[in-house]
Amino acid sequence: MYERLKRWWDATSLRNKITGVTVVIVTIGLMVIGVGTVVSIERYLTEEIDRKIDEAATELPSLLNTLDFNDFDRARANGLSNEFYIAAVSATGTILASNLDRDDEQYGPDVSRLSLGVVSDAKEPLTLESLNGQTSWRVMTYRLNIVSAQTGQTLPATLAVGIDLEESRRVVGSFASVFLAFSLVVVVLSAALTRVLIGRTFRPLREVEETAARFAGGDFSQRLGGSTPNTEVGRLTRSLNSMLSRIDRAFADRADTIEQMRRFIGDASHELRTPLVSVRGYAELYRMGALSTDDEVRQAMERIEKEADRMTTLVTDLLELARLDEAKPLNLERVSLAEIAHDQASDASAIDPGREITWHLRADLSDDAVHITADGDKLRQVVTNLLQNARRFSPAGSPIEVEVDWLDNPERGIIRVVDHGEGVPPQIRDKIFQRFWRADTSRARETGGSGLGLAIVSGIVARHGGTVDVTDTPGGGATFVVSLPPVPPE
Repeated sequence: MYERLKRWWDATSLRNKITGVTVVIVTIGLMVIGVGTVVSIERYLTEEIDRKIDEAATELPSLLNTLDFNDFDRARANGLSNEFYIAAVSATGTILASNLDRDDEQYGPDVSRLSLGVVSDAKEPLTLESLNGQTSWRVMTYRLNIVSAQTGQTLPATLAVGIDLEESRRVVGSFASVFLAFSLVVVVLSAALTRVLIGRTFRPLREVEETAARFAGGDFSQRLGGSTPNTEVGRLTRSLNSMLSRIDRAFADRADTIEQMRRFIGDASHELRTPLVSVRGYAELYRMGALSTDDEVRQAMERIEKEADRMTTLVTDLLELARLDEAKPLNLERVSLAEIAHDQASDASAIDPGREITWHLRADLSDDAVHITADGDKLRQVVTNLLQNARRFSPAGSPIEVEVDWLDNPERGIIRVVDHGEGVPPQIRDKIFQRFWRADTSRARETGGSGLGLAIVSGIVARHGGTVDVTDTPGGGATFVVSLPPVPPE
């Protein structure tokens, strides 16, 4: 039973739940108010009856004759109205005299229980049923001496003065009926008003539902609007708009990633296929006996070795990019940018002795002033790749400079690699750090390289929380600027 009710409640709409709860609360509140008011009115009327009885009893003498009760009929007599019941009751509960005719005795209260013991213990007025059971009486008792008309003997008795409660009960019943009618009207109006207010309040939620449905259908431009910002619905709308924007950006990034992956796979397969074709071609020539002289064999082996070296370089670069994509923790240590610049410039000079490759530290700085926390091996690879790129795209014999600088506000370590070649046109500066992107779309091999060096530079610098940019060198050429924080972000 509980589970069935729970399933029914869970399946009920929020609008119906709120309306139902509101109606229940209003109904319970009206019931409490109604019961409390009825009890208060009934108590008040009873207290008024008790007061009237007590005032009427004080007008009666303490010594009465049995014949005197004939004067206390239903008509007015001695200041008493016909609403009062007056009777003398013996110590055993027998009626000695009353103001009711014999035909009306069944209408009077059942005073048989008003024995002397009960009366002496009674501290409050009594409510007694009538003899015919059709009404109730409010009765108060007093001590009385009554004189018998036959014997003239004075006997102790109990004076019972009462008022019929039928009229007060009709008043209470009328009030209860009127209150019930008004309560039903209030409950119906509260249900209708709650329904209308909830409908207006939940209108933005219906817009949220419709917008979410359209968004789920593929219209990622859908956004919510029109809600007051400082309300719950307004805050929900703002949060949902933020979520939809992020989802939209995520889909756009996903599409860009898929496109980049396709291009990456195509470029990688092309880069690998070219040396493989050369190796296979020379191997087939050797197998077919087309290489008849030692010089031809030696030349073929040299070509195979060069293509193998190129494939090794390409695979190494691809593995390095894969490691960067995995975002493995950096091997952080305190390193000197001046030392890195000096070592890599010396290595490049040894590789290309015909070119002047130098490094410089700003005149007002010392070696100790340009230390940062970083992965030293990764930064050496950054400078090496930038020097290889400068050697590849600048004329033979032109100088290359590596400059080390430091900024104080904000604190940044700077490495500049300056060449004096043709430079990088502004329209392609945002593309040269993409994987396999090359300005030479014909993929000619005069310049060598795989198109991954600058992508690796960009990935390593980004992992350190830095930036890499390219600017024009005064007099012609390109200057690559690497900016690194003293400590990489978490």
